[in-house]
Amino acid sequence: MHRVPLTDHNNLAPARRRRGLFDVSAALVLVWACSACGAGVTLVRDTPAGGLVTYPFQNEVDVLTSSERRDAMEAINRKCPAGFKVQKEGEIPKVSRAADRAWRGQMGGGRLWGIQFACQ
Repeated sequence: MHRVPLTDHNNLAPARRRRGLFDVSAALVLVWACSACGAGVTLVRDTPAGGLVTYPFQNEVDVLTSSERRDAMEAINRKCPAGFKVQKEGEIPKVSRAADRAWRGQMGGGRLWGIQFACQ
């Protein structure tokens, strides 16, 4: 009785190499996707009396209705369980306007909204 192997051992190494390359590519895509997810709410300044929370937005409609805004308010509520007062709120430039003008808008990118608050 002659046994027939299920796999040809000569072709096994290149197949494993291709699968390994695919696994590395998939891992890199996953890391990239997760890094985009983590670009949400950031507590930029944390003081005992309050702080500054920032989050990205695309257009003016997103400022008040985005999930990032909701996450920012939840972060503020966790920081100040007894309540808080918004001291200042508005768009934060990521780059100085002069530098952006010199580079003709190439340094732009996403927009950032900030909420400065004080705990009560």
